[in-house]
Amino acid sequence: ILSNRLSVLWKIQVIIKMKIKRVVYTFLAACLILMIHTALLKTGKAEDQSIVKTPDLSHHPVYSKYKFNNAENVINLGVQPLYSPTGFITEVMKRDAVLRKDLSALGMEVRFYAFFKGGDVNWFLRKGNIDVGIGGDMPAITAAATMDTVIPALIQQGFTSVVAKRSMLIRELRGKKIGYAFGSNAHYALLKALSSGRLSEDHVKLIPMDVNEMPEALQSGKVTAFSAWEPTPAITLMKYPENVVIHRYLSSGYIYFTKIFSDKYPEVVRQIVAAEIRALRWMQSSRENLLKASEWALQASERLTMQKVELSVEENASLAEDDILGIASAPIIPQNDLRQNGSLFTEFEFLKALNQIPASANWKKVHGSFDLQIMIDVVTHSKEYKLNEFNYDIE
Repeated sequence: ILSNRLSVLWKIQVIIKMKIKRVVYTFLAACLILMIHTALLKTGKAEDQSIVKTPDLSHHPVYSKYKFNNAENVINLGVQPLYSPTGFITEVMKRDAVLRKDLSALGMEVRFYAFFKGGDVNWFLRKGNIDVGIGGDMPAITAAATMDTVIPALIQQGFTSVVAKRSMLIRELRGKKIGYAFGSNAHYALLKALSSGRLSEDHVKLIPMDVNEMPEALQSGKVTAFSAWEPTPAITLMKYPENVVIHRYLSSGYIYFTKIFSDKYPEVVRQIVAAEIRALRWMQSSRENLLKASEWALQASERLTMQKVELSVEENASLAEDDILGIASAPIIPQNDLRQNGSLFTEFEFLKALNQIPASANWKKVHGSFDLQIMIDVVTHSKEYKLNEFNYDIE
């Protein structure tokens, strides 16, 4: 009897030990899963923050009114009227009867949607509302690093400026409020400027705002300085001559397509690039054409902002001549910009170091997004793409 009882007790102990082991193993496994899940959440959060800090734009007072048509035959193109001289170029493209005819022959049509900055363009590109976008260095690199894109052409090459109430050194901005448009090339230029003064964004108070708000924000004292692309700095200096440009940075802008769209409609991509080249050549062919484009760009800016632009048609045209309109008849992306340690690679590394793009992003993917062959195809077949055939809706 005693022997049987001992045997039963031994079995009970074995069962208890096995259950304890199971509980311990289950607990340890749960801890491990929780640790992995937490790490993944942190990684995801960091990437989300580096990809999109822009708030939800679906309720934006302007953009919420847009009715995007995502039919197969409709090309939705995001433009920036406040971004000189891209506003000139896209307003001319809007009126290009040659483009409309050639797209119609392909069973397609294009629609233009106006945005305040490149970060906004990327938000709608990511959502699938638009197929083609226009943005400066930072939005283009961000798009290429976080989405599958194709970048065939330059559309801007000029200066962004940091404007202040008075002459001051960059290091004097420590602790001050600075206006900026998140995700824009001027945002990158500001970060670069701060770095040159041994400051980071943690040393200043960055105030997000649309570029059209910046001149008055500076004048009222809401900010001590702002960073913006043309024509906002020129408008500010014209309206308030006591203000000063304290830093300038040479930047570039691009037209880019989602890769899905580019792969599906390669000929449409070439027709849009051809329209950009035509627009440049038409404006460069006569002062009258340039002034007409300037007028259209100012009208588009005023429609977007519902504000009068404090710049004459002549003044606006002069700014455009200092940019890509004055230096190129074809918006070819310089190969030097794409080389290892070139300007775009340096910007890519800088943005990654600042967590503006994911740490996992690699230059090979970004570099591969720039397709120089598309421009070569269009320029070498200039007759086929009617690069010197101008037919615009002037009135």
